[in-house]
Amino acid sequence: MEQVSPTRMNLIQRKSQIKLAQQGAELLRNKRDALTQEFFTLIKPLVRLRKELAEKLTEAEWQLFLALAYDGPQALTSAAMACRRELPIDIKVKNLWGIRVAELQRVSLTRNVLTRGYAVTGTSARIDEAARTFEQLLTHILEMAPVEVKLKKLGEEIKKTSRRVNALEQRLIPRLVSEKRYIQQILEEREREDVFRLKRIKKKA
Repeated sequence: MEQVSPTRMNLIQRKSQIKLAQQGAELLRNKRDALTQEFFTLIKPLVRLRKELAEKLTEAEWQLFLALAYDGPQALTSAAMACRRELPIDIKVKNLWGIRVAELQRVSLTRNVLTRGYAVTGTSARIDEAARTFEQLLTHILEMAPVEVKLKKLGEEIKKTSRRVNALEQRLIPRLVSEKRYIQQILEEREREDVFRLKRIKKKA
């Protein structure tokens, strides 16, 4: 323990610091518990989304393989160039216990044959189906990505908050309590010595 001046002012200061540190630890524990609860509520949906993504990816790859096999890469490339567009994505930032997380408004990127930009008569049903499955795949990726990012940020913040709680509960608070006890002990010893001296003075008087 560092040398602490055993004064009443320091005793009052240590008591105040202990109370403040305990309140801070309590707030951080509440934050950690809330973040942990939010973390676990996201795990199950994320597992489901990953499973669905794997299924949709398999389906999209199969449809692309069929279109390439029957229609050839030139027809597929031509249709893909005609389909190019900007993605209508609306992103909103949400504050969760001091963590900024992005949320996407749910949007479907799947179009019908007439709105994809290529001539209906110039493409086959296989190309249409490949386009549809990849649009669904992209929609699913955009749905899952914010959940992945949010889960990662929550995990990092939980670790950081746990470290702060441990620092307060295992290092700072015990040190302050130890210093408070030391100061109290010295002050009590001084009081006893003062009382003893007063008694001796009274006897001599």
